[in-house]
Amino acid sequence: AAIERSYPQREIAEASYRYQMALDKKEKIMVGVNDFVSEEKPLDTLQIHESVAHRQSERLSKLRAMRSKEEVTRLLNALRTAAEGKDNLMPFIFDAVKSYATLGEICDAMRDVFGTYEEVAIT
Repeated sequence: AAIERSYPQREIAEASYRYQMALDKKEKIMVGVNDFVSEEKPLDTLQIHESVAHRQSERLSKLRAMRSKEEVTRLLNALRTAAEGKDNLMPFIFDAVKSYATLGEICDAMRDVFGTYEEVAIT
């Protein structure tokens, strides 16, 4: 009943809020965060050129063209079937990877069975 009413999430959120307020007011000291902070230059942000995305897209298209679509489909269906039961999924995932199924395709197959978790908003 407590889980359905989001009690654990609410308690975690409240404790997190109290902790952050204590840090902000320096009631709680965290070295390097709110006290004894060193003046360092920010790290350089990695900039990736747009051409990289284009190249990756081309590589993915070539991969999909050279692999056996039927084999990938068969192995992804086997993964879905295994996920519906209690089988160890790793052998099925390995087989799908060996047939050049993409990470997205493998994740989609498992999402088909398990769905996606959506956290309940706490008020």
